[in-house]
Amino acid sequence: MSMPGVFIQTNVDYSESTKEAVLRKFNKVMVEVAHKNEEAVMVTLQKVDGAMGNSNEPFGFIDVRSMNGIDHKTNNDVCAAMTKIMQEEFGIDPLRLYITFIHIPETCWGLMGGIAIWDSKSRVWVVNGEPCK
Repeated sequence: MSMPGVFIQTNVDYSESTKEAVLRKFNKVMVEVAHKNEEAVMVTLQKVDGAMGNSNEPFGFIDVRSMNGIDHKTNNDVCAAMTKIMQEEFGIDPLRLYITFIHIPETCWGLMGGIAIWDSKSRVWVVNGEPCK
């Protein structure tokens, strides 16, 4: 489990059904393309006010954070899949979409009331002596 977080922002209005579809699709990308544990994937979608290049044409910003699995090939594959979703669901031109990939050191990722550490012997993430499920 690598506790990935995906935070999506766009200036495009969307319906409840679009929101649900986008959240499902991004979760699927993280599971199937980035090889993350589905139970640990967190995806948020937020409508924001803003402009890009002094224009209010559709734009998006996606922030992907994880404790591991942040490498060039995986990031490139995830970026391609996310860009396609943003084009299909929101009509965002790929030139108006930024995606960042941030590796979070395990000493800086909290959950279950503590900081996660990797137990190489049991091959699980542990917080305060308890394995992450």
